[in-house]
Amino acid sequence: MENSAIEASISTQNLIFRSGDAPVSFEVSVNNNSYQFADFYIDVSAPGDNRNPGAKWYRISPDVASAQPHGSTTKFQVIIFDTPIQGFSGSIDLTVKVFSPQLRQERRLLVRLKVEAGSQSSSIDLELPIDRFQVYPRNSVDIPVRVRNSSQQFTEVVLMLTGIDPTWLVGGAQRRIALGAMDRVEIIWQCQPPGVREAIGQNYPFRVEIIDRDLPDAAREGTIEILPVGFVELTIDPQRQQLPQGGKWLPDWKSKSALANVSFKNDSNLYQQVEVQIQGKDADKCTYNCSPPTANLTLGATVKIELEIASNRPWLGIGKTLFLEAKGILSDRRLGSTDPATQSLELRVLPQIPLWIQLAAIALLASIIGWLLKSGTPGHTDVVNSVRFSGDGDTAVSGSNDGTIRRWEVNGDRLEPHRSLPGGILSSPNRATNSLRFMPEDSNRVAAGLENGIVTVLNVPTAAKIYDLEDANAKPADRVFDLVFTQDSRHLFVGHGSGNVRVWNIPSRNDPNPPSMGNSIDLNKLGQSGFQVYTLAVSPDSQTLAIGGNFKRFILWDDWDKKSEKDRSLNIAVQKLEKLDPKLSAGTSDYVWGLAFAPKAPKVLATGDSDGYITIWNLSQCQPEKPPLPTAGIKELNCQERGKIDRWQAGQKAIRTIAFNEDGKLLASAGDDGKIIVWSLTPEYKHNPLTQVNVDRGDRKINSIDLKTTNKGIEIISGGQDAHVQLHRMK
Repeated sequence: MENSAIEASISTQNLIFRSGDAPVSFEVSVNNNSYQFADFYIDVSAPGDNRNPGAKWYRISPDVASAQPHGSTTKFQVIIFDTPIQGFSGSIDLTVKVFSPQLRQERRLLVRLKVEAGSQSSSIDLELPIDRFQVYPRNSVDIPVRVRNSSQQFTEVVLMLTGIDPTWLVGGAQRRIALGAMDRVEIIWQCQPPGVREAIGQNYPFRVEIIDRDLPDAAREGTIEILPVGFVELTIDPQRQQLPQGGKWLPDWKSKSALANVSFKNDSNLYQQVEVQIQGKDADKCTYNCSPPTANLTLGATVKIELEIASNRPWLGIGKTLFLEAKGILSDRRLGSTDPATQSLELRVLPQIPLWIQLAAIALLASIIGWLLKSGTPGHTDVVNSVRFSGDGDTAVSGSNDGTIRRWEVNGDRLEPHRSLPGGILSSPNRATNSLRFMPEDSNRVAAGLENGIVTVLNVPTAAKIYDLEDANAKPADRVFDLVFTQDSRHLFVGHGSGNVRVWNIPSRNDPNPPSMGNSIDLNKLGQSGFQVYTLAVSPDSQTLAIGGNFKRFILWDDWDKKSEKDRSLNIAVQKLEKLDPKLSAGTSDYVWGLAFAPKAPKVLATGDSDGYITIWNLSQCQPEKPPLPTAGIKELNCQERGKIDRWQAGQKAIRTIAFNEDGKLLASAGDDGKIIVWSLTPEYKHNPLTQVNVDRGDRKINSIDLKTTNKGIEIISGGQDAHVQLHRMK
C-alpha cells in the first residue's frame, strides 16, 4: 500500500523454538507515515491456539507506542516463551498485526515458527472447577479435580490433597492416575467430616497439588466450610430465689443479694463466649452482677456463671416478688439464641424486719381497710393483669399477681365482690394469672392463663375447676401471657413467653372426651429469634390468628388448622412496626402490647405499641416483601404503604390494652399514662379525635380493660398496677 499511513517490517521470517528451552524473539519496526500523532499496538496470533482466554505464550516490549509523531520509527520486540499450541511439534505460521486506533489502519506480517520437542517430557494442567464447599458434620461432600495431559506422551502423576485431616477423606489424601497423550481425567475426593464435637464450624482451606519430582509444580486451592449445627442449652438453678436467702426470723440488714448458677452446655460445633443478661417486666427493679462477666465455651463443655441479683428491701410490709428472665448472649449468633432463649427467674424480696416483729400490724391493717374503703373496691393485693366482662355484662372476672381469680357483680356504678363467694374469690391457683377469657358460646366458663404455663378452665357459677390444660413436653414454667377462643369455642389459642403458640381442641359441654392439643408453632425456631408472645387476637371468622410481642412486630397465622407443618409455615407472615426514629430498629424493649380485630371486619386489625401509638390495618392490602424470609417460609409483610388505614398517638407512654365494642364503632385504649380513652371510628375505621371520651386515673398504669355498650351507655372495666379493679360508665 503506497499510501499507507503505517509501514512495518520484521527482523526475521523464520524462528525455531524448543519447548522448555530459552525464549526466542524477533523485532517489528513500525514507521508513522501519517501527518498526525498516533498510538501503535502489536498483536500476535497462531491458528489452532487452544489455551484458555487470557493465557499468553508471548510478550511484547513495549506494550504500546504512544503519541508517535510523523516520520518516527518504533521498534517492538516480540518474545516467545511457550508453544502457541500445547503439546504440538511442527511449523506454525504466526500472524503479526500492527494497528493504530487513531489512523484506523493495520498491517499484517507473517513469521514461520518451527516448534521442536524439548527436554520437558510432560505438561500437566490442574483444574479445580469448584473451589468452595459447604457441608454439615457427618455429611459428605465431593471435591472434583480435573487433570489434563497437554503433551503427546503417556505419563503417571500423584495428586495430594492437603490442609484437611486425612481421616476426613474417604480413600485417603493421595490419588495416582495414568494419563494418555492429550488425555483428561476427573477424579473425586469424598470428604466426610466427623461429628459435632470434632468438626468445628469454620472454614478449612485446602490445596490440591502434583507431588511428582519430574513434573513442573501445579497446585490449586479451595475452601470447605463446616456449617454450624446444634444448640447451646441454657439452665438456671434455682429458678426461685429469696432475699435474704434461706429466710430469717431475725432482722438481716446485711443480706442484699441472692445467688444463682446459670449453666451453658455447648451441644454445637461452634466455640462460644457467653454472658448473661437479665430482662423481664421487673428488670428495672433490681441490679445484677455476673462472675465471670463472660465465659469461654468449648465444644461439648458446660460452664457456669454465678449470677448475683440485688434489690432494695423495704423495712416493712409483706415483701414483693420480682418476675425476671435470664437470657444467654452468644458471641457467635449463627445458631440464633440459646435453647431455650430465656429462663424464668423469680426473686421473692422480704422486708428488712420480719413480719412477726412488726408491731405496726394493727396500724397496717387499719391502713389497708382505709385504703379499701377509699378505693371503694376491696379485692386484689397485687398487680391486676386481666379483666373480662361476662357475656351478659352483669358480672366480671379479674386475675392478679396475688395468686387469686376474683368474680365481681356490676351494681349500678360500682363493682362488688360476688355475694356467692367469700371475698369474691373464684379460684386461688397460688400463681399469677396473666390472662382471662370467657368462652363465647358458654359465658359460664372462663379460661385462665397462669404463670406456671398451665391453663385452668373454671365453671363460674359453681367456682369449680373443670380441667387443666398443660403440654407435657413444654419447658417448665413456660408462662401463659395470653389466650383467646375461636367464635365457636371449639379451639383455644395459648401464647407463651418462650415464643410457643399452642392450639387446644375443646370438646362441647356434652362431649365426655377430654381436650386435646392440636397444632403448635415455635416462633423462635421459625426465624423469630428471641420473640416472646404477649398478646393474641383471633379474627371474627376464626381464619386468622394475630400474635403480638417484642421487637415491635405482629405475626399472622392463617390456616392454623392445617395438619401439615409445611402447609402451616407457608401461611405465617410477620409485620414489623416502624420506630419513632426510622433510623433505629426495634429491640427487645419495643412491644406490640395490644391486638384487637374489628368484630364485623375479619381483615381489620388494631394494634397498640410501646411508643404510645394505635394503628389500624387492612390486612387484605398487605403485600409480602420480595424475597421472603429465608427461614421456614415465613413471609415478611409490607403493610406500611397500602395496608395502614390510620395511625395516631393515643398516649404519652406505652399502650398496653385495646378493645373494640360490639359493633366496631368504638375503640378503647389504656396504658402506662393511666388514661382510658374511647375513640369514635368512622365506617372506614379512622379515628375521630373530636368524639373521644377520656378517663384519667392519674399516673397509675393500666394493664387490661374490657368494653361493653348498653342502653345506659359505655361500660369499661379496668385493672392495673395499683391492684384496683374499677368500673367506669360513659355516655
